[in-house]
Amino acid sequence: LGWLPPSGYTPITEDFGDWFSHLILPAMTAGLISGSIQTRFIRSAMLEVLGESYIRTAYAKGLSRNVVISRHALRNAMITIVTIIGLQMTALFSAVVVVEIVFTWPGLGDLSLEAVLDRDYPLLQGTVLTLAVIVTFINLLVDIIYFFLDPRIEYA
Repeated sequence: LGWLPPSGYTPITEDFGDWFSHLILPAMTAGLISGSIQTRFIRSAMLEVLGESYIRTAYAKGLSRNVVISRHALRNAMITIVTIIGLQMTALFSAVVVVEIVFTWPGLGDLSLEAVLDRDYPLLQGTVLTLAVIVTFINLLVDIIYFFLDPRIEYA
């Protein structure tokens, strides 16, 4: 159709519109895969929670559907949802490597591929270490969010 450029990169400082048009296809490619997986897990987590007895009790108390879903069901389903989002965020980094190569975007994935092809081991170690730190930070963030979502979770 020719609506969007199939590959390439324009720095944001040169032309914002061109940069944004080059961003749409890679972002959709990376986001649609993880988004569909997250949607499926969110749906199943909510269906599981909505089948619990305390949800029926909340309806029996006369609470509206919005209150039951927002205060009772969603809050209890959030632990599963946060877990899946954390796992998908770490998996997204491996997908972004492929997306950067396909759409010729500069980034950590492109840098890693160049390091492998040039046998630049210190650079490869640096990119792997950077990704490991990012994944560790995401896991720490997920654990902190668990603490706020469910006060029954305790850390020693």
